[in-house]
Amino acid sequence: TIVTLSVTIVLLLALTFYYFRRKRTPLLLLVPVVYGALMGLGVVSMVQGSISVIAIGAGAIILGIAIDFSIHFLAHLRHERNIRNTVKELAQPLTIGSFTTIAAFLSLRLVHTPILQDLGLFAAASLAGAALCTLVFLPHFPLGVETSKETTTIFDRIALWKPEKNKVLLLFIVLLTPVMLYFSRDVQFDSDLMNLNYLSPEMKKAQDKVSAANAYALSSVFVVANGQSQEAALQKLESVNSKLDNIADSGWVRSVSDPTVFLPSAAEQRQRIARWQAFWTPEKQKQVVGDVNAAAQREGFTSSAFASFDETIGRLYAPLDEQTIGLLKSFYPGGFSAAEGRHYAIAALKVPQEHRKEVFDALSGIDAVTITDRQQGALQLVDILNRDFTNIALYSSLIVFFALLIGYGRIELAIIAFLPMAISWVWILGLMSLLGLKFNIVNIIISSLIFGLGDDYAIFTMDGLTERLKYGKQKLTSVRSAVYVSAVTVVIGLGVLLLAKHPALRSIAFISVVGLVCVLFISQTLQPFLFNWFIQNRADKKLLPFTLWSFVKSVFAFTYFFAGSLVLTILGIILTKLWPFNREKAKYWFHVWVSRYTWSMMYIMGNVRKRVYNLSNEDFQKPAVYIANHSSFLDILTTTMLHPKLVLMTNRWVWRSPVFGAVVRMAEYYPVADGAEDSIEPLRNLVDRGYSIVVFPEGTRSPDDTIRRFHKGAFYIAEQLKLDVVPLVLHGIGYAMRKGDFLLKDGVCSVYIHPRIALNDETFGKTYSERAKLIGRWMRNEYANVKATNETPSYFKEQLHRSYTYKGPTLEWYCRVKTKLEGYYEQFHALLPPEGKFYDLGCGYGFMTYMLHWAAPGRSFTGIDYDEEKIETAQNNFLRDDNIKFRQGDLTEIELGACDGIIISDVLHYLLPDQQQQLLERCYTALNSGGKLIIRDGVSELKDRIKGTKATEVFSTRIFKFNKTQNDLHFISRAFIESFAKSHGMRIEVLDNTKLTANLIFVLTKN
Repeated sequence: TIVTLSVTIVLLLALTFYYFRRKRTPLLLLVPVVYGALMGLGVVSMVQGSISVIAIGAGAIILGIAIDFSIHFLAHLRHERNIRNTVKELAQPLTIGSFTTIAAFLSLRLVHTPILQDLGLFAAASLAGAALCTLVFLPHFPLGVETSKETTTIFDRIALWKPEKNKVLLLFIVLLTPVMLYFSRDVQFDSDLMNLNYLSPEMKKAQDKVSAANAYALSSVFVVANGQSQEAALQKLESVNSKLDNIADSGWVRSVSDPTVFLPSAAEQRQRIARWQAFWTPEKQKQVVGDVNAAAQREGFTSSAFASFDETIGRLYAPLDEQTIGLLKSFYPGGFSAAEGRHYAIAALKVPQEHRKEVFDALSGIDAVTITDRQQGALQLVDILNRDFTNIALYSSLIVFFALLIGYGRIELAIIAFLPMAISWVWILGLMSLLGLKFNIVNIIISSLIFGLGDDYAIFTMDGLTERLKYGKQKLTSVRSAVYVSAVTVVIGLGVLLLAKHPALRSIAFISVVGLVCVLFISQTLQPFLFNWFIQNRADKKLLPFTLWSFVKSVFAFTYFFAGSLVLTILGIILTKLWPFNREKAKYWFHVWVSRYTWSMMYIMGNVRKRVYNLSNEDFQKPAVYIANHSSFLDILTTTMLHPKLVLMTNRWVWRSPVFGAVVRMAEYYPVADGAEDSIEPLRNLVDRGYSIVVFPEGTRSPDDTIRRFHKGAFYIAEQLKLDVVPLVLHGIGYAMRKGDFLLKDGVCSVYIHPRIALNDETFGKTYSERAKLIGRWMRNEYANVKATNETPSYFKEQLHRSYTYKGPTLEWYCRVKTKLEGYYEQFHALLPPEGKFYDLGCGYGFMTYMLHWAAPGRSFTGIDYDEEKIETAQNNFLRDDNIKFRQGDLTEIELGACDGIIISDVLHYLLPDQQQQLLERCYTALNSGGKLIIRDGVSELKDRIKGTKATEVFSTRIFKFNKTQNDLHFISRAFIESFAKSHGMRIEVLDNTKLTANLIFVLTKN
């Protein structure tokens, strides 16, 4: 023990000094541990006044998690170099991590094992103290931040490696997890608790000899009867006397020690007395006494030799008195017991081991008594522990998952953080099964330790991942290095116990080391992979991240598409190849089913609204060439659903698609890759049969929301086949499903069916080349008009919400509530020109800036805000382009460049009156001629309504602290704004669109 402890201390001191490069660091690491231990003992003392020794020992091991808290704090400080920022960054992950672990340990209070209840209270209180000490007290210690220099260590170099990008490791986890799940079912509890004891070989040999010599004494089976009184217990035990006699006669038992033989129940005594008296009637007594005396005289006895016999059979008997009962009970020290208002009567049977099962089977099913022995007691204890362990796993899992869900505010992040812990647990159980290890009370405690550390690792890793998404900070490397240091610390602290001879200590070491390695490996591989695949990689490609609901909708849509394609393939083979009757009509019916299927495909997706605007009452009866812009795979479904007699010109990849290709070929869709010249005759056959042709003149899907140059093939076909051209303008479909992405977003898919362009209509040119160019130009103009009409800021609300999703629940819901209350900034969109350079002063997180730019891409915006964190978040939006910039600045000092418009929304009241005047002066100077200064703020003249405005400011500045302010609030007056406009010769318009607040919108236009 001394050697092990010495080695552990030396290794831990060397490790912490090597990583942190500060002499006092090892002592600082112990501060939260000591504080937590004292708090744990104090809480237990106040709650129950005592604690088991095992719980203290196990709780001391649990305090390894407390070291993990301080390691993360000092590791973050090592990279951040600023105590205040370190506390700010660690507050959320450490609070969530400690809360989940503390709650998991408190769940031990719900089980039935007193040792585990003690452990739960002690560990929970200790970790609460350690977490508070780490965040509140440790930052005030002399941490040596100013003097120490950060040195790259092996942990920093290892942290640069990204296991989530290693496909072999990911495949290893995916393939091995089902195997471990299969073997995990065989893990059992160790029914022999004596296996936790350590015996030297000599003591083990002596114990075997003692057990062999006392096998007879140790082979007792106990028949236990209990009742509310001793009388009731004796009556129940007497009810099985006949069973015990039969077992004794069978030879299964060596002897039976039954207390009811000498001490029957009072009821039994009264029955026996009654039988005695009924048997010895006066006549029988007289006859027997006479016969005895006569025989005595014949045999030479005196006349008084048997006088006592006469007295015995003639005496009046009564039940035993208390003194006699006490004397008889002393002959059976193990036959009677009483506890908690219950009385017990116990019969002992000496049963050889080979007949134990027969005896238990013979006595089972009797409600009056309980059958048990030493082995049965151990099994019952193990059964209680097993049930408790199952409850612990269930309670802990639910607590941790819901705590993660509340902390992150997104079920997706909760699943990504929780899934590695669940898989790690499956691996631990699988390895225990493969290695023949069984659970015992010690392993249960260590499982709590592993679960707590895995919880912390997952939460800190998630914090590093979300920091990059929110602020663009590469924090994951420093998080990983701290996790690796923590893992090595615990492995050293517990791994050295493998040197011990005691089986309990070796069990602790093996399970903790193996479990910790599994948790570390899976959390650092699977968790970043899931986050990157589901969220970060998509953001890097400027694609909206998945949500669980959008992922489910997309999977459902593709499953429906695949199943429908399979059904259509089978139906097509029947109708187009095997149908023995009118083959032409059968082909038409196949087209009908294809059109109905694509219609159902579009309309079963309830999150995508459909709008068809038939501007010329097109009935699709006269064959024509229908041309449409192309930006999404859904364009195929949208056009074919319009009418059964529409045949597509398709790309080669659609023609060869393993899912939809057979349907395309049987529906006689024509591959455009064969060239327009070679397709005339096959298409002529279709036209003669009454079918129209749908062509996407761009040739392929547009990767962005623009209409590319039209190829000439569609117009050449129309010219050769003497067909009209019908333009179809598709809008919103590219947003619903973008090229190269299978995420199905919410939106509105619109189809505008324009009037036919007759073959002899020379408005768009005389040749097919001219028509391709001019009709393409016309469709781009029509598409621009549709976009201008439909794509107002509210059109982009899902896009904005998704760009702020996974950046914290508070920010996400603030975005949703704020934009909805603002009407998605539609009023500002209507006031600003569609092009120009604009400023958004007090831009906050950039909600309005982005929506106004997306609604009019010609607007170039610069957002300025005093809050640096908001600017970081707004600047790091993955949908930001070069026309949007953000910078941190004090509005009382900033210089503005020439611009066409400035928005100051809910900002002026944070400034002093002189500062308000100076800011407006700088805005006027920066505006170009005709530029607009839009001011929205609370107006002091509206005294009744300004109370609502002030209430909202209290919530935003003091309670939720969305906005920062250095001064008291100074609301402007309408007279002040009107006076400023008049003094500068600016036209002014005042808009009052609210009823509950005093906010007015002032639109000042520079002449």
